[in-house]
Formats: sequence, structure tokens, C-alpha cells
Amino acid sequence: RAKGRGCAEVGIALALCKLPCRHVFNVEVCLSQPSRLIQTVKGAVEIACLGEGPTVLSVHGGPGGCDQGLLMALPLLQAGFRVIAPSRPGYLGTPLSSGVHLEEQADLLAALLDALELPSVGVVGASAGGPPAYLLASRHPDRVQSLVVIDGVTQAYLKGEQLSAWEEAIFLSRPGIGLMDWLGRHFPGTVVSNLLKTESSLSPEALQERVSEVMHSPDKLAFVQAMMRTMSDRFQQRHEGVRNDLKQLAAISQLDLTAIRCPTLILHGEADRDVLAEDARWAHGQIEAAELHWIPAGSHLAFWIAPDAAEAQAHAVAVLQKAAEPCADLSDGRADLPS
Repeated sequence: RAKGRGCAEVGIALALCKLPCRHVFNVEVCLSQPSRLIQTVKGAVEIACLGEGPTVLSVHGGPGGCDQGLLMALPLLQAGFRVIAPSRPGYLGTPLSSGVHLEEQADLLAALLDALELPSVGVVGASAGGPPAYLLASRHPDRVQSLVVIDGVTQAYLKGEQLSAWEEAIFLSRPGIGLMDWLGRHFPGTVVSNLLKTESSLSPEALQERVSEVMHSPDKLAFVQAMMRTMSDRFQQRHEGVRNDLKQLAAISQLDLTAIRCPTLILHGEADRDVLAEDARWAHGQIEAAELHWIPAGSHLAFWIAPDAAEAQAHAVAVLQKAAEPCADLSDGRADLPS
């Protein structure tokens, strides 16, 4: 157990990453970072790591993987954090047997911190990664310095049961996801428009304005295209995780989050059509002193591509920085991942 160890004993995990200068962090760096398999007492976990500074555990959504975990934490990397991104069970290199149920996934994350000799970290979870992040803070409160959840699920998520045959063919099959990725590379405006139609409740006029803004922002467009890649590349290695997510999230009644005591920031797009606003309100009402930050007219990807994304990102950075332990950054970044 890592609890009680001194700062000098955290070195194994904090020397995990080969680090470019923080100023060159971009989507390609996130997507190209190699991963390693870490053995824990709860099972094997694939992780990818980048950055230097206070450590943050980044818990991806679905479809996803450790590549998406790094991508969604790009604003944190650019702000000077070290990010450890695990693939959740059923995604990429983490076998589903490492944690089928959400509580098991939370316990797996705690076991990962043990294996990496990290007493506690900041935690960020997004979308389907919200429940394991919340439950980690609830079941293992001493391991979480602060918690940031972006459009996270807290109640029954029934979208998998409500998908039309066409939507299932597009979003839950290898050919469909591959087609979306191909369109994203060659006809990005079409993909951005369709994605925002699916992931937001914006009016046609607001939607058109948002698509135009993303198309005229190289960074935001690159993020959307990279996000599609984290869903489509190696889709067969993500499919089992997607199916398990849909089953586990549909079985949620309402997450009991009353045991969470760490500083908590809940960020949610006001126009999110994928994970509804009520999920954020439930978490806010459950967690003592939690802060709820609405992203105006924000879709499910508002934290990264909304007009007010920079403000939301700065808020998340401030919460994580304030709670970071003094000993959270000890390595010089030159050591390799453990073999």
C-alpha cells in the first residue's frame, strides 16, 4: 500500500514518461505516445504517460483507451501536469477481466496507484469515465487529491438501448466508426456538423455557428479529428469495452457519491445531448461542497471545443493545482517506463 510512504519513494511512477518540452504538447504527441502494461493485484492495466509536474490520472470515455486519456488531458499537459492515462477494462491492452463492473474499475485504478507507488493523485474523468472516477474518490478517498469530472454519467445511461439501427451501424461498428474517421480526415466539416448534431441540443442556427467556429480553429478541429481516431483506430480492441460500458451504465440507478470529500469540480455542457444535465445536478447534490460549472451552450465536447472552453480548462487546472501535493513532482523525466 502506498499510503504513508515518503516523497522519495514515489520515484518509480514519476519517472515513467519520456518528456518533450511542455510547449510542444499537441494531439499528435498524445496519439503517438507508447503504452506499457502494468501488473496490479487486481489485474493488468495498460497505461500511457506524458508530462512533468503534479500527477493526474486521466480516465477516458467510450469508445476510448489510454490514447484518448492523454488527448482529453491535453490542456493539463500544456499547463504543466504529468498525466497517467489507463485504458479501462475491455479497451486496447487492458483485459475486460481486470474489472467488468464500475466498482471493480474504481478498485483497479486504486491498485494501479499502488503498483506505481503513488499515494494520491488528481483525478479527471470524462463521460463514461466519470463513474469509475467518482467511485475511486468514494471508495478510496485517501488516494484522490481532487476530482474533476467532465460531462460524466451518474444515472442510468440508456442511449445504447435507444440507438436506431442506423446509429448503431455508424457508432458501434468497425465500418461505421472507420467511415466517420475517414470523413473526418477528408470532409471534416461534415463530421463536425454530424457530431455536434448527435452530441448537442443546439438550435440549427447555433449549430451552424459552432461548426464554423471549430472549422476556423486549427486546434479545435485537430482535437475533433484526433478524438475520432481514438474511437476508430484498432476498433476491434475497443469494442469489448464499449459493449461492457453500455451494459454497466444502463444498470446504474443513481451513483451514491455522498462519501466523496475531496475538492470536486463538475463541468458540464448546458446543451449536452449525450449525458444529460441531470447527471451533473445529481453529482452536485450528492457531493459536499462540490462546484458545478456549466459551459454555456456546450455540447458533450464543450470542455475542448466550446467558445468558453479555455475558461473551463483554466478552472479545472486551478482546482487540480490547488490540491496537488508538494511531493507530486520529483522525477527529472529521463527514466524509462518500468519493464
